[in-house]
Amino acid sequence: MTLLLETEDGVRQLSAEAADADADGPLIAVLPGDDIALHRLQLAEGDARARHEEAVMRITDLAAQPVEDLHIAIGPADDAGHSWVALIDRQRMADHLAHLKAAGAEPAHIVPAALLLAEPESGPSMARFGDRVLLRTDELAGLVEPALASALSGRSLLGRFVQLSEFAPAAVPETLPLDLMQGDFGPKQRWWKSRRFLLWAGVLSLLALLLAIAPVLIDRGRAAAAVAAYDQAVIELAAQTLGQRPASAEAGAEALAAARRAAEGGALGARLSFAARTLESIPGARFDSVKLLPDGALRIALGGPADAINITATRMAGGPFHSEAAGTIVTMGDRVAGRPSNDTALSHAMLRLVAARQDAALAASAKARGPAMKPADVSAALVTAGLADPAAAASGRIAIPAARSTTLLPLIADLELKGARFSAAEITRNADQTLSATLEVKP
Repeated sequence: MTLLLETEDGVRQLSAEAADADADGPLIAVLPGDDIALHRLQLAEGDARARHEEAVMRITDLAAQPVEDLHIAIGPADDAGHSWVALIDRQRMADHLAHLKAAGAEPAHIVPAALLLAEPESGPSMARFGDRVLLRTDELAGLVEPALASALSGRSLLGRFVQLSEFAPAAVPETLPLDLMQGDFGPKQRWWKSRRFLLWAGVLSLLALLLAIAPVLIDRGRAAAAVAAYDQAVIELAAQTLGQRPASAEAGAEALAAARRAAEGGALGARLSFAARTLESIPGARFDSVKLLPDGALRIALGGPADAINITATRMAGGPFHSEAAGTIVTMGDRVAGRPSNDTALSHAMLRLVAARQDAALAASAKARGPAMKPADVSAALVTAGLADPAAAASGRIAIPAARSTTLLPLIADLELKGARFSAAEITRNADQTLSATLEVKP
């Protein structure tokens, strides 16, 4: 960096050593400071704007002229919050800049000469500057007459003035103790980089963003209201159907599903009927065996061409029961009221209400049919249809050696609607395409 000293006689380079060390560094102008008052104050505020306002309040009693006529510059704070504060007449500051510009110098920084003295340790730092003294103490600094320097420093300069070193800073600290180039005299930002423009641009951008997302926010608000309405409907439906108000819509939906499962008795007939209708609509497709698993799921082994099996699995997956395919095996689980159109709270809430209404209707329908059928009644109905051996009428375990699917499957569904509850079921296809079945009825 290059130091230039600006005096009434002109502008000259102050430190050749510093210039040689970093000729490409910033240009720093040094003012003698006879028209600058320097005070070291402890400022409590941390924000730059707030620190400036605090400094203005603090220096009101220190200034020799109205504050509005002064240029006030504040240096960086040390660990204890102390900062150098400079006061200079605005016109004088403008004159210094004009003088420097006329000399072909446009400095990046301007620093008072006294602040380039070493920090005082056991006593004030002083240096000769012509016939005056540059002085720096812990509380103030400046260019003063020798007599005033003695009074301010508490050390008599009588006979010692010539012993003071001439002002010639060898180096500049990495962080300047104070830079007069700030505020109205600081670097001018382009208008689109100014703080005021950036602030207003930010506000306008925010308004534009709000206008852009307003429809989204409105839609979200409406969606949230709709979700709340759907969930409240589920709670009311569960309370009306079950006689007990659930704690949440999720709890109400689960309670209604449990009531429907208990009322349906496993929905063996309903699942068999859906599977049969699906297979009949796909040429070449068939089921080779069906088994009711202990967890209530229905395992169906498909037969026929591979294309027919794939189509069957896809259609069953989109049906009213949860279905998963693995090769030729399709496992059918509980009822589903549908699939959410998207993964949003609104879509799930709508589907939850649809499922709750379906479960409530099925539970109410089963309840209206009366008590479950006894095993003997189920066996008797199968014997009457000519499908079961009369010897099994009272055992609860019924063997059907051969029956057409169009007869057996509708009969199982009809018995279940009348209250039959099957705890086990296994159906296989005979060589002649009839079905053999083993059914076990819950007591």
